[in-house]
Amino acid sequence: MTQISERRQPLPMFPPWTEPGKAVVVGVDGSRRNRAAIEWAALEATASGRPLNLLLVLDDRALPVPLPRAESDDMKGWRLLNSVATDLASRYPETVIRKEMAVGADDVSLIARSEAQASLVVGRRGLGTFARLLVGSTSLSVAGHSRVPVIVVPDEWSADAHAKDPVILGIDHQDVQPEVLRFAFVEARRRRVPLVAAYGREAAVPGSWPFPEETTGYDDRAAGKSLEHALMPYRREFPGVRVRLVHRGGHPLSVLLDEVGPSQLLVLGRHSSRQRGGFPFGSVARGVLYYADSPVAIVPARQGSVPAKMEETRAMCPGSGPRTWVQAG
Repeated sequence: MTQISERRQPLPMFPPWTEPGKAVVVGVDGSRRNRAAIEWAALEATASGRPLNLLLVLDDRALPVPLPRAESDDMKGWRLLNSVATDLASRYPETVIRKEMAVGADDVSLIARSEAQASLVVGRRGLGTFARLLVGSTSLSVAGHSRVPVIVVPDEWSADAHAKDPVILGIDHQDVQPEVLRFAFVEARRRRVPLVAAYGREAAVPGSWPFPEETTGYDDRAAGKSLEHALMPYRREFPGVRVRLVHRGGHPLSVLLDEVGPSQLLVLGRHSSRQRGGFPFGSVARGVLYYADSPVAIVPARQGSVPAKMEETRAMCPGSGPRTWVQAG
């Protein structure tokens, strides 16, 4: 057993965003591409019994052009929010819907106004994103810095067409985060679909230089065993969730997107302390956000948390605030 030189105080079993009464927040921008994210958030709020917060952000860096008798930006914003809320209320009458407008940068405002809530839902591309981009800068920013789970929804996503598809969990035997496991199991149980825990690892090419450090001393069977060990407590807690473990040789991105099959939600974790090229998550998560056909949930680890069973895993696998207006709806 690996010795740990520093013991951290144990954290609460459940992350703050799981507390009852916290809302699902969705960014509203008025674009056609944004409709799928709004619909996904409405379904999520209704199924989980949570309120739905519609949040529209006015960019304070844009200078409005004064025109006589022209409608102001905030008046347009409230008109849009009222229209969206009226439509959703007619189809989801049991869901509490709130409307909120913020002034500031999109990503900063979305992160700030969702910080004390359950989750944040955004479209893959916003109104101002170039058509050639697969994912917008706002979506990347909130996925990389939000303190609650962020769900990035593709433009043309249809939940009904994928209602029977499983939830896929991207997992790493060296970086098992309890918050991510719990999120994935809860989503699979609520949707009544199987959970596929998938992991890929690209083998080194013999004689290649430099030899990939992460493959040194790698034991495939021990990695699979450690993943089963990490999943075991959640299998017991969620006995109704059927779990399938997919552990294959190959790049993790290819395994998640090509080999596992279609999904209705793909769940990945993110460590707040990890910084790679300006993003707090690695290339696999960024690649999934760019290319996944399904909604992607990025779940942050709590500050100071220690990934579950990290010590055993390493031993088994050696080498390895804006200004805001608020209006209730």
